[in-house]
Amino acid sequence: MENMEITLFNSGVIYDSRIIACVSLTLISLTTYFVTSINSSFSLRQKKRRKAPPGVPYWIPIVGNLFSFLWNRCLFLDKAVENYGYSTPLLLRLGPVKLYFVSGADHYLKLFSNRASRSTNTKAAVLFALENLFGTPKSILPFYAADNSGVNANPLPGTNVKPEHRITYFQARAAHRHLSGPGLAHMTELYLNFLKKRVVGDQIGSEWVYLPNLYQFLQVEVFAAAVEAMCGSYILPTSSTFISDFWEFVDTVPTLFKGLPRWMSPRPYRVRGRLLDAIKRWHKFAHEHSDCSKTGTEDPEWEPYFGSKLMRARQEYSRITGFMNVDALAAEDLGLLFATNTNSIPSLTWFIYEICRDPSLKSRVEKEIEVCRALSVETDEILFDINKLCSQPLLQSIYAETLRLRVALIVTRTPERKDLDIGDWVFPPDRVIAFSSRAGAMNPHVWNVGNKETPHPLDEFWAERFLIYPNDPTSGPCRKQVDDERCLNDGSVPSQTDPGEGPIFSMEGVTGGWIPYGGGQRMCPGRHFAKQEIIGTLALLLTYYEIELEVQKARTPKCDMKFFPFGGLPPTMEIPFRMRRRVNEAEN
Repeated sequence: MENMEITLFNSGVIYDSRIIACVSLTLISLTTYFVTSINSSFSLRQKKRRKAPPGVPYWIPIVGNLFSFLWNRCLFLDKAVENYGYSTPLLLRLGPVKLYFVSGADHYLKLFSNRASRSTNTKAAVLFALENLFGTPKSILPFYAADNSGVNANPLPGTNVKPEHRITYFQARAAHRHLSGPGLAHMTELYLNFLKKRVVGDQIGSEWVYLPNLYQFLQVEVFAAAVEAMCGSYILPTSSTFISDFWEFVDTVPTLFKGLPRWMSPRPYRVRGRLLDAIKRWHKFAHEHSDCSKTGTEDPEWEPYFGSKLMRARQEYSRITGFMNVDALAAEDLGLLFATNTNSIPSLTWFIYEICRDPSLKSRVEKEIEVCRALSVETDEILFDINKLCSQPLLQSIYAETLRLRVALIVTRTPERKDLDIGDWVFPPDRVIAFSSRAGAMNPHVWNVGNKETPHPLDEFWAERFLIYPNDPTSGPCRKQVDDERCLNDGSVPSQTDPGEGPIFSMEGVTGGWIPYGGGQRMCPGRHFAKQEIIGTLALLLTYYEIELEVQKARTPKCDMKFFPFGGLPPTMEIPFRMRRRVNEAEN
């Protein structure tokens, strides 16, 4: 009996302790949220200039907003913008990291201005990606971190990085030099030729062939052609599973982003390791057959071992630094493959989907493609005028709208050495400032959303959002109802084609709303190739094939927000389709 009483007493003590613990945790959470809410409200009400952005309230001390952010990054930021508006920068506390989030178009203009670019860097985001996503050895990270000399040929004032250690400048110079001009033209031509060899064969004839998933089809065919055009013919054969490993790796990037250790989530590390090993085998083999110093004007634009001059230039500047070992080089090239494919291929999937699901739109697109192709006199093959093709108004509008709606990334800048002022707000040095492309894409103060009779909500695709019709003052991408003058005088460079009797493509007035490639001096240098890749692929496929979607109308694919903020958002479901060779193109 006495033992029973002792047992009951101990049980009661344990039970009471649990109640006390629960009550204490609840009180701590409520108090934390109350205090952070009061502080946030106080910051908002300040009238002085040069004030600190308000913090987003949170429940758990030290942890801050981290769990909410990791659980659903897009929803968390959308709610923050909804609660505070586009004009208010916010402070996010992500565990030990403090990060500022801005979403207004005016914030974008100032954050990515030439003046701000001279006093900010992208180092925090780059180092995080190199270590956590692409597996750069920890011993190499201090080398990247030490370079504060900027991206221009002349180092930033006050820096003393050795010329051979200016890794950021080397990267920018190689990309800009070889992804524009003759290098761009040659890479696009090679890409389309490689793609044509892969998809324009006898395997698909004049009878309908049913395929289960458009995205999966493009993941294989477009990726293989793009990689061969950029990296040569020997990278994919290093591993029979290279393509499938790459897309499995992409699927695990959201997990790697969370920073989980290998023992908690071994799959991402395992598949990344296979890719890095394959890239190192390719590097070793290619170096045995290629001279990476040959990147001059007289040297070939492409050779089969390292592919384009871009890849040879990257190998050469890495050698010059004296710091980059084989593991670091492999991680760099994995990062390049990620950047050049995980934006363009999901976007291409949506580009084709939106065109092929609307017969009327598809017919108009085919007419634009038709005027941009001709038969080669020497080979009797179909050739595309890629520059003319990428200047067609409707194709450009569909391309721009696809990227507005289906690309979501976060662009970061970190002030160096001194405060950065944006309007009335002040941002201290060495604190990351983040801008979400999706916040810009959904900003109703920037975009034309139609009218009551013909609404065009920002969460819906509108093929003609970027077209200006000469006789329709309500057309065009900019929200005329807010401020017509802003649409004409925001400092953006007009991008138009000769109107003739048709519409004009324009990006005027949407600066800070359309940023699928980032902004400022560090805007993605591969954007020109990506545009030609996306539009050129569509032109090639629709020239040689009839393509019809098999998606039921009741099942509309959505964007997989799991991949926010890593670029292109793939569809959440398979997109079945069928294709057959056009009879009149069978011999070309």
